[in-house]
Amino acid sequence: MGLFSKKPTPTPAPINRDAVRTLLKLGMAETDAADRDIDSREFRDAKAKFERAFRSAAPADQAAAYDALRRHGY
Repeated sequence: MGLFSKKPTPTPAPINRDAVRTLLKLGMAETDAADRDIDSREFRDAKAKFERAFRSAAPADQAAAYDALRRHGY
């Protein structure tokens, strides 16, 4: 190995598109419910569903969904 040898780059974790799509749908529903009324039962239910799905998703899926939600203003 020389002075300027490249370090091996880790392969990114695979992303489950269905899980990311579900997280996006639930995240948008949560934000829309919060926009209507943050004290409503609808918002609390949407928030609970999103958080449950987010916790059960893989870290790569969580990151992809979070980036997409931020990129689209949610």
